[in-house]
Amino acid sequence: MISANYHLSRFWRNFFCFLFVLFFVFSFKSFAQTSEAFSFAVYGDNRNGEETFRFLLNKINKDDEIAFSINTGDFITYGKEVEYKKYIELTKLSKVKIYNVMGNHDAVNGGYRRFEKYFGPNYYSFSYKNSQFIILDNSFKGVFDAKQYNFLISELNKSKGKNIFVFFHKPVFDPSEVFPDYIMSERKITRDLIEIFKRYKVRYVFSGHIHGYAKADRDGVIYIVTAGAGAPLYLPRYLGGFHHYIKITVNGSKIKDEVFKIE
Repeated sequence: MISANYHLSRFWRNFFCFLFVLFFVFSFKSFAQTSEAFSFAVYGDNRNGEETFRFLLNKINKDDEIAFSINTGDFITYGKEVEYKKYIELTKLSKVKIYNVMGNHDAVNGGYRRFEKYFGPNYYSFSYKNSQFIILDNSFKGVFDAKQYNFLISELNKSKGKNIFVFFHKPVFDPSEVFPDYIMSERKITRDLIEIFKRYKVRYVFSGHIHGYAKADRDGVIYIVTAGAGAPLYLPRYLGGFHHYIKITVNGSKIKDEVFKIE
């Protein structure tokens, strides 16, 4: 005859085995998500602020989590060949790849041809793990032409189910509300873009141009102006007028943004 203690002992053994298996399954799932996690840096408008920009690059180099960086534009001042070469030489300090957005200062004096010569197309996209990155060019009068607009829609349609990040130099609106006219020139286009980003569930939209840092959430889309990589600052300090870069950390569908000041 089997005692009640035996049944009780067997019950607890099975129970603890079940807990162990459950813990292993959830731990594995958690690990799988974490293994897909990554970080990248965003900054812009370094122009002639070489000392600040060097410090920024060196600080990013010390963060082993950062896989690559994106410059939101105006990395030079007059669009000249000598400036492009100097910027390229300066960015050799970076341990990670830098993707560039064309700003209005980068495009002047034939600079747009030099951008394509050294970096390739003025608008493009790339994928990294579970995320899609769309880089656009609104340096010319602060607008997109029809070809580039169609490219954006095509990329958004292909990117469903991914974390989508969009980058261009001039913002669609000023999150700081200090320079409401210092944005893309065509208001109808900006309204349309805001609606498109909402419809396609874009996670973040990054711009530069308004020298400093500003952030706003509009219809679930996070808009960040990061234009403090070295150029003279426009915004007052208490409203984001400081040199900085942004670190974005992606873990599955969870995204965190952090501001790192350069002082």
